[in-house]
Amino acid sequence: MNERQRTEYLSALGVTSYMPRFCLPLAPDPVQALLPPPVDAPQEAPRGVSAVMAAAGVVTEAPVAADRATQTGMDPSPSSAQQVSDVGRVIGSITAESRVSASAPKATPVAPPQRQVAPFVLSSWRLGDELLAVDSREPGVALPVESLFGNIARALGWHGLESERNKLRWPLAENPFAAAAGAEDAKDTCTSWLEAACARKPVKSIWLMGLPAQEFCAPVAMTDGVGDWQGVRVVFMPSLTELLEAPARKREVWNMLRRLYPEQTRR
Repeated sequence: MNERQRTEYLSALGVTSYMPRFCLPLAPDPVQALLPPPVDAPQEAPRGVSAVMAAAGVVTEAPVAADRATQTGMDPSPSSAQQVSDVGRVIGSITAESRVSASAPKATPVAPPQRQVAPFVLSSWRLGDELLAVDSREPGVALPVESLFGNIARALGWHGLESERNKLRWPLAENPFAAAAGAEDAKDTCTSWLEAACARKPVKSIWLMGLPAQEFCAPVAMTDGVGDWQGVRVVFMPSLTELLEAPARKREVWNMLRRLYPEQTRR
């Protein structure tokens, strides 16, 4: 059974044949179907071929020409040969249109994996409308960071201001069935947390202390240790843990505070 006969049988059974115009993704390579054999002897065109020729706009006058040739004693073979030629031309054009060229499957772009981030803790102190300090800590490290921050606030004369403490742990939740949170997720979460805190109670200065706070909480790109964000001074400085582990860096921080806050450090 060739492709034309198969299509005619399916049409007679009421089954609609689906023929894609292009090669579908993950589909096997198309294979040329078996075509009807060429017609050697002159014969009446089958009903299926007549329908194909009629759909293609080819007018067939073979039966009328054959009867006229029989009455006049002429050989009807030229008309039959012309009909066979028309049939072959129509079938050839249909085959050329339905042939699908094999195309290489397109590669789907895959987003690169996010950089993984080690767990960290961000502790924040708010001192009135003067300061919002965000300090980076490592989970499980017990150091007197509160006492050190209290000494810094006392040196600036801010120890009497209303204070508020908060804490953010990253990752927010441990889910063994989900992919590990990456750097972009940490950046989005921490930046939103800082912007919401400033929108709720505006402050004059923001201290980002330690690498995690500077990398994930900075609301603007910083090329120097001091920047400006919507009229708020943003300052990068070492974390309280780093100052306790390396006390020699306290002088560096104090000199920077004297330069940024001359009135508060004058006394």
